[in-house]
Amino acid sequence: MQPDSQAAALAGAAPSGLTLGLFAVIAIVSIICWIKVLIALFKNAGVGLGILGIICAIFAFVWGWVKSGSLGLRGTMITWTLCLVGSFVVQGKMAADMMSNPEFQKAIKEAQQQQAAPSAPAPAPAPAPATNN
Repeated sequence: MQPDSQAAALAGAAPSGLTLGLFAVIAIVSIICWIKVLIALFKNAGVGLGILGIICAIFAFVWGWVKSGSLGLRGTMITWTLCLVGSFVVQGKMAADMMSNPEFQKAIKEAQQQQAAPSAPAPAPAPAPATNN
């Protein structure tokens, strides 16, 4: 398979615009929730933990759930959790769409065959010239 036909097979396996749009909306809402929790994290836990929440979003997520009742973050945390679950579902759908595409399956098989084909052996290095001492 030529590189152009591989690109065409992969382009044919691309997720639909609706799926990508849904994924984009989920990602944007998730980022907004993360920022809301970061603001609460900086205000209530200090700069050090706030920076940790920027570097490690899972920390901000767990901290948000732990403090959701006392800081009024319950709605934000439920929304963020639904976004995470929704993103997993949409990613699974995108993967299933790609794997069920016959052109994509053909491209994968051909790539595997190319990798399995023996490559030409490397030429032997030239012998070093003899030196007289």
